[in-house]
Amino acid sequence: MGAQTSHSLELAREFLASQGSSLPLAQQLFAAGLGLSTSPALRHALSDSSADTKSTAALANAAFAGLTSEAKKLIAQLVELRWSSALDVQAALEELAIRSCATGAGESTDLVGELLGVSDIVHAHPELELGLGSKRASASARANLIGSVIAGKVSAETQAIVRHLVSDPRGRRIGAMLHFAAETVAHQHGKGLAIVSVAQPLTSGQHDTIQTMLSARYGRPHYLAQDIDDSVVGGARIRVGDNVIDGSIATRLSDLRNTLAG
Repeated sequence: MGAQTSHSLELAREFLASQGSSLPLAQQLFAAGLGLSTSPALRHALSDSSADTKSTAALANAAFAGLTSEAKKLIAQLVELRWSSALDVQAALEELAIRSCATGAGESTDLVGELLGVSDIVHAHPELELGLGSKRASASARANLIGSVIAGKVSAETQAIVRHLVSDPRGRRIGAMLHFAAETVAHQHGKGLAIVSVAQPLTSGQHDTIQTMLSARYGRPHYLAQDIDDSVVGGARIRVGDNVIDGSIATRLSDLRNTLAG
C-alpha cells in the first residue's frame, strides 16, 4: 500500500465515522465498488491525481446518481483524496462498506465469527470453493450460489459482505477475502484478530491468558478465533496478521532438535 493511499484511508475512515454507518449505506458502497470494477475507465478517472478535485467529485455524483445522498456524499469525499493507484479507490469503498456493516450490526452480532464460519464452510466443500472462484460464472451467479448456502445461517450484514466479496474478488481467494473482512470488522470495533490453533478448545483461563498477552504485546484487545488442529501438540499457535507466535510443544521440540543437530 502506497503512502498516499495509507493517508487517504485514514481520512476516509474519519469521514465514515462522522457520517454514521448502516447496512443500507454499506450496500450502496458495495454497489459503487462493483460499478468501478466493471468500468476501468471510470475507476481511472475518479483516481486521477492530476484532475481538479471538484470536477472529480462532480463526475462521481453523476456516475452514481442513483445512490442515496448519504452514499454520494461519502463517495465524493473519497474521490477528492489522493490515491496511489486506481484500484485503491475501489478497495477503499469495499473497506468502508465492511466497516459500515460492522458498526450497523453492533458488537452484539458476531460478524467476525460468522465470516470465519463461512470460510470454514467453503474450505470444507471444495466444489463450492471451485464454483465461487469460477471465472466463467457471472458475479450475480457467484453471489446467488453463496447466498443459497448461508441463507438463514448468518446476519444480513454478513450476507451482504460475503455476496459482495464473491462478486468482486479482484484476483483474491475466498478464504483470504473472508479473513480480511473479519479482520476489518474487528478493527472497526477497536480490536485485533488472532487465529488461535489448538488441539482442544481453550478453557476460559487459557482464553484470558492469551488475551492478556496479546493486549500487552499489541496494545489492544483481540477477538480470538479458535482453529481446532490435531497437529498442534500442547500449547497453541497464534497468528495475528503476518505474525505467528508458536508456543506448541511440537514446535519447541523441533527447535530443540534443530539446535542439537546444529
